[in-house]
Amino acid sequence: MGHRRWFKVFSEKWLRGSMRDTSAERRGIWIDLLALASDGYYGAEGIIKLADGGGLTDKQIARILSLSAEQWATAKDFFTSENMILVEPDNTITIVNWRKYQSEFERQKPYRE
Repeated sequence: MGHRRWFKVFSEKWLRGSMRDTSAERRGIWIDLLALASDGYYGAEGIIKLADGGGLTDKQIARILSLSAEQWATAKDFFTSENMILVEPDNTITIVNWRKYQSEFERQKPYRE
């Protein structure tokens, strides 16, 4: 997996969007998931998994994000029910609408080439 160094978050949507109605803990976990999905070590292209293709266990994700198992389980249920993530049977996690978190530079890259 290639290493991505950043993902975009628009300040207007972040400060005044629907995520503002959730707890600070959930907002922090959401940003952590976006970071994991773009990290290159645990994920790429909006998919959080190990390099060999399998998903991380809930215990591994909780440890990486410095959460208790209960905190992660609650957040995972919330993000799944809100259709923000998809969790596959192998525990691979896909960020729904991943493309909207990508830079315009990457989106426009094919046109420049």
